[in-house]
Amino acid sequence: SESTFSAMSRLPFLALFAALTTSAAAQPAQPVDSAYTKKIHEYTTAPFFSSPLVEYLPASSTVPTPQSVLGDIAGNPSKLPYSTDVYTYMRKLAAATPRVRVYSIGKTEEGREMVAVAVASEALMASLDANRARLAQRGDPRTIGMDDHRAAAIVDSTTPIYYITGTIHSTESGAPSALMELAYRLAVDEGPYVKNIRDHLITLITPIVEVDGRDRMVDLSRWHAAHPGETYPSLLYWGHYVAHDNNRDAMSLTLKLSQNVLNTYLDWHAQVLHDLHESVPYLYDNTVGDGPYNAWLDPLLTNEWQIIGWNNVQEMTRFGMPGVFAHGDFDTWSPGYLMFMAATHNGISRLYETFGNAMPETEERTLDPSETSRTWYRQDPPLPRVKWSMRDNNNYEETGLLVSLSYFANNRHQFLENYYEKSKRSILKAHTEGPAAYVLPADDPRPGTQAELLRILQKQHVEIVRSTAAFTAPVHKAHGDTTRSFPAGSYIVRMDQPYSRIADALLDYQYWSPNDPQKTPYDDTGWTFPELFAVEAVRVTDPAVLNVADQRVTDTIRAPGGVTGSGTTYVINHNGDNALVTLRYRLKTADISVAEDSFHLNGKAFNRGSFIIKN
Repeated sequence: SESTFSAMSRLPFLALFAALTTSAAAQPAQPVDSAYTKKIHEYTTAPFFSSPLVEYLPASSTVPTPQSVLGDIAGNPSKLPYSTDVYTYMRKLAAATPRVRVYSIGKTEEGREMVAVAVASEALMASLDANRARLAQRGDPRTIGMDDHRAAAIVDSTTPIYYITGTIHSTESGAPSALMELAYRLAVDEGPYVKNIRDHLITLITPIVEVDGRDRMVDLSRWHAAHPGETYPSLLYWGHYVAHDNNRDAMSLTLKLSQNVLNTYLDWHAQVLHDLHESVPYLYDNTVGDGPYNAWLDPLLTNEWQIIGWNNVQEMTRFGMPGVFAHGDFDTWSPGYLMFMAATHNGISRLYETFGNAMPETEERTLDPSETSRTWYRQDPPLPRVKWSMRDNNNYEETGLLVSLSYFANNRHQFLENYYEKSKRSILKAHTEGPAAYVLPADDPRPGTQAELLRILQKQHVEIVRSTAAFTAPVHKAHGDTTRSFPAGSYIVRMDQPYSRIADALLDYQYWSPNDPQKTPYDDTGWTFPELFAVEAVRVTDPAVLNVADQRVTDTIRAPGGVTGSGTTYVINHNGDNALVTLRYRLKTADISVAEDSFHLNGKAFNRGSFIIKN
């Protein structure tokens, strides 16, 4: 098959199209930064690798462009910016206009800063706190009594938040410069297209997620530039002893980057988390991807993926940009990806894969036939051979984002209604969908590991209560239903709360049908946390469990400990808890023996493998 247009036949079409559509993006009365714009055209390898939205840069006499820090335009072929360069520019931007603010959102494992940059009109920026309070009411309808009329009354005065993140994968290096320039455009451009976004949407940007790895990648690119013709080594690690799987941490939240992004997303009560990646040509909106979709999500979300994703394809194809598509082999089943934090917390997860070269220089790229075939979902496929630049990459990322931001701004009422509806349905889930709750018994033999699992749920902002008295609940077993007794102090994860879906997804069992049309799942198909932690989580479907006397847990959950009895020898029961290994290493000089058989002592049973520590 072949592309809809050949490279030569595109040129007159694009020239005519640009003439017809540029006025929709640019403000005729606003001057253009001609020197910067000239560089955009110089570094763009073909006219159809740009769009009317990004083929120019509006000028400002007071607001600096990215060139003020980079020494060249965004997407230049010479060098990648360090995180400090990106942050320096974002703070210069914020100092120059009230439309931009920079927030520090935490540190990495190696002490580098992570930031979030907010961009909106002066009026929206002046009312951020009040708007956040209204979004919080939509995110937790319990605060307004689950009253649909009260929710509807504040729609017109509420502005949605669209959160964009870049460069979690350090070798996918184009997003920081694209996001620097995007922030400038959103702050400065007075054309109707961008002004509409700025007036009706708050854009939040974390330009670098994996900051430790980004700086290592820039180091590597500088070495590569100083040693032309030599093979450069790969990055063994991106972050602190982590590489590609930093984007598989959205369930366990073991990394600072995951914790910082989730906390930022939930603190702002954002509606979208849009993560930027680089791989296939030229832009793949892979959130639409392929089935099966994650079974614990609200169907409203999967519909939102479709309408936003296909609008992206429609608009960028209308601009004449080849290789934009929204269907592929990404199945959106696993909730482990960074962008999935939104999906499991009643928002909208999105992800772009844009073509990239890793290093900043322009390269000749020959594509695989599977990447250039014309299919039902890719009617205007990439060209078989292409000269690709960092600027091309930035053009595609910025155009895709501006199209999405515009669509979201224009349909903000619908998305705010959906946000409220998804939050409300998550609360009603205990009665309408089930289960009602999960119970983690107080007498679990592995309290340390149980506490570790519960701490992950706390990091996910899941509400946890503890029973104040013993209770019974009907439970389903393979051989039939039975009634189970639970002691006082058992932990209950109720499903009548806003973030019930992430709790349900982590605690439930996953079933991937061997007869599913998707024969090659993109990622893990099973992640049942109680099995992984070897603790018990009992699924209860009877809503009566919600009437159990309980108390909200507000402190970080930790297993109870202590020493009983007296003497010079300590005995620690072997219960299979992982912390026993940690203890052995912490007490590396202690005289510790291990019991070869089980035994009883002072009326208490000790398992084989129990530690006997002599003081």
